[in-house]
Amino acid sequence: MSTHARTLNLPTRDFTVYAFADDAPHTVSADCELAALEQAPVPCYIVVEYPNPKPGQRFLAMTGVDDVFEIPGGHWSDDAANAVAALKKHRADIEDWQGKRKGAVHGS
Repeated sequence: MSTHARTLNLPTRDFTVYAFADDAPHTVSADCELAALEQAPVPCYIVVEYPNPKPGQRFLAMTGVDDVFEIPGGHWSDDAANAVAALKKHRADIEDWQGKRKGAVHGS
């Protein structure tokens, strides 16, 4: 349980987060999605469905801070798989720019 949740005595629940490396699921008990990502054992993402009337914003694939993302972020889509694909592409682009991804092709 996060220090934040214990300090404020917030209720926690189980969230399933997925590893970027292999999409392996991890169950984390936390007070919110971002806290679950911060407590994940490896860099992970989570997909959250929001009832939002704006087109293209039904699902949010999001990530917390890790060795690639300096701030939490995510991608919206009407389709969960497309949101995850966009987030993974964004992560790969950052890793390429940082020179961290194996087999990355670096531009000039």
